Order: sequence, then structure tokens, then C-alpha cells
Amino acid sequence: MTPAAAQRTILITGASSGIGRELARSYLAAGERVFALARSAESLAELVAAYPASCIAVPVDLTSDTDCLRAAETIHSQTDYLDIAILNAGTCEYVDVYNLSMEPFDKVMAINWRGTLNSLQFCLPLLRKRQGSQLVGVSSMASILPMPRSQAYGASKAALEYLFNSLRVDLVKEAIDISIVRPGFVKTPLTARNDFPMPFAVESDFAVKKIVQGIAKRKWIISFPWQLVWIMNFIAYLPLKLQTALLKKISRNSG
Repeated sequence: MTPAAAQRTILITGASSGIGRELARSYLAAGERVFALARSAESLAELVAAYPASCIAVPVDLTSDTDCLRAAETIHSQTDYLDIAILNAGTCEYVDVYNLSMEPFDKVMAINWRGTLNSLQFCLPLLRKRQGSQLVGVSSMASILPMPRSQAYGASKAALEYLFNSLRVDLVKEAIDISIVRPGFVKTPLTARNDFPMPFAVESDFAVKKIVQGIAKRKWIISFPWQLVWIMNFIAYLPLKLQTALLKKISRNSG
């Protein structure tokens, strides 16, 4: 348990399920104070019931500017600063390039991109109040390579990484450390919808352990599992023609 005097204040978006929920549980179990943000008030209530003294639930639709303003007021009324903000909220929709529709792009960009921007608006002022604070964005291994049917999801994560890397440059004088998390396949309710093999898939507790360790070490990039990291980076460094040939084979096998 964290001593009361050393207790940190941590904000986590997408805390109703999957990685976000397990991250919240991990930090709460360690004695930290956690603002848990998600759309599901019911799921957040379960976290508060388990940790009533240190978990503050903030039900919010991060795609709604109005809802985010209300959430910001709630957060600012209960804390003057944040030690860590983990922007984890996200979703995945796959694209059918033979029946192209804007629907998956709209859904994914609304939460993965716009939701991240809305979160930044109320997180950054609070992070600036704390020396040595940390901003963490949860991306994906899909940001490294163009994967089958991932035009919407991969684009949203690539945009997130550019945003966070650019912020790292602009915020360097403010001593706000920035980390980008690139998980491979993690067994969560979101990935349970996938209709294809997920190589080297890991359990959520393994993912949370890696993320928490990486944040503690203030790593710029937190990637796992190592097997998939190695394969993805190897392919990414190949000449474009060979890289494309390999990805075409993956695409055919994933149909």
C-alpha cells in the first residue's frame, strides 16, 4: 500500500472494462487515488464499492464536448492536480474495403481520436500543476504496420502517436513525461469480438503489469509481448515491396 503522504492521483479513461478497468484495480490496490472515467456508470460503481475511499467514478461520454465539460468540472472540484493521466478509452471497428462505409471510421475516430483530444483538454491543466507528472496514451501495435481491415483503427492509433510525440516536444520544458503504450493482442471483451487468430495474445493482468512497470520506469514506448514486437518491427524495417508482399499474405489468410 502507498503511504498516505505519497499517495498519487491518477486518472484513467475507459475504466469500465478491459485494460482500463484492470489498470484502475491495480493502482487502487496499491493505495493510489484514482479517477475512473467511462460511459458505464454501473461498471464504475462496482469499482467505487470495492474502493470507496480512493476511487472517484466519473461517468462520461468522451465523444461529447458537453459531457466532457461536465466531467471536467467534477474532476476539478475534487483535485487540483494529477500525477498520471492514462488515456486508454478506445474501440475497434473493422473495414470492408469491398463495401466501403464511413460508419467504422466515424465510430473509431469519435472515441479513439476525438475522445483523446477531449480528455487532454481537462487533463493537461491538472498535469501542469504537479512536478514530474506523466501523460500516457494507449495506442496499439497496429500503428506500426498497415494491417488487414484496420484502416480505421490503425489510422486512429497512428494519429494518437503523432499527437503524443508532438506533445513530448512541446511539453519538454514543463517536465511532463509522455509514454505511448503499444499492446499486442490482449484478451479483453473488445478483442473477444475478433474473428481471426490473435498470435501471442496475452491475459489482461500480464498487460497491466507491463504497463504499470513501463510507466514507473517512465518509458517513452511500452510494447509487449516481445515476440510480436520483434516480428512487427522486423517487417516494418523491410523494403516496402517485400513488406507489402508479406502483409498481402497475412491479409489473404485473415479473411
